[in-house]
Amino acid sequence: MHNQNQNTKAAKIAVVLTDPDDWTANAFLTSIRKRGANALPINLSTLSVSVSTSDFSIFSTDLNDLLELDAIIVRDVGISSSLEQISFKFDLLRLFETANIPVMNSPNAIQNAANKFFSFYLFKQAHLPIPRTVVTSDLGVAMKAIEEFEIVVAKPIFGSQGKGIFKLEASQPDLKQKLATLLKERGVLYLQQFVPNHGRDIRVFVVGEEALGAIYRISQAGSFISNLSQGGTPLMCDLTEEMRALAVNATKTVGADFAGVDLIEGDEGLFVLEVNATPSGKGIKVTCGIDVTERIIGRMFERGLRV
Repeated sequence: MHNQNQNTKAAKIAVVLTDPDDWTANAFLTSIRKRGANALPINLSTLSVSVSTSDFSIFSTDLNDLLELDAIIVRDVGISSSLEQISFKFDLLRLFETANIPVMNSPNAIQNAANKFFSFYLFKQAHLPIPRTVVTSDLGVAMKAIEEFEIVVAKPIFGSQGKGIFKLEASQPDLKQKLATLLKERGVLYLQQFVPNHGRDIRVFVVGEEALGAIYRISQAGSFISNLSQGGTPLMCDLTEEMRALAVNATKTVGADFAGVDLIEGDEGLFVLEVNATPSGKGIKVTCGIDVTERIIGRMFERGLRV
């Protein structure tokens, strides 16, 4: 690890967050302290860098030299107002890695998972079952895809918490107008064949090679979106071996150490919808009594971190 004095003083582990009241962020801080380590909350938006021919440092108003950290857990990178800002945040995480500070999940894993298009390509390469999907900036191609699929779910390629998701049907009279509006707003359309289901999806929590547990996320009446942040209701789900295998393999495919993997039950079986490499742990804690943050911190220590 980075800190050369680990044998004489407690490890310093940072938790990257944006909301100081976030349940999962605070659970991470608590789990770190239970291990006897020092837990430091940091927001990437508050960090600065000084670089010269002979010096390089990352600091904030409250913390002088963040390159003395022993490890970093990423709970939430946050929404950025510009390409420059989000690029700077991920560059910071990569610089920590370059300084031999373990970052979990790695910036590459977080970006792989956050990009719905690229993650689906990775899933395809790994032979994981996924719904048919078309990504295009051509309105004609989009119309043809919806005619073929009949019903699609239009999603932002980068998005979270079920925001910006719409269900579109080939039979609706204003389809072309809605697609044109979406295309103008987004520049590219991500259209996924709708999977008829029981008004729910499955969130499986994976740490390393193990699926710790799962919850159903039940959508509200009249809605097809089951995200808990959009009013979905959590319910305990009994994991099957197929669910375990799909979730663990999907997590590996994006390169994550831990993840929330979303599956959906279709007529043809289970499909992988996406991997969240910065998942909330509140739903599974409240529903199943499993604190995933303890297992994640445990995995970090198993890799050689010492207090």
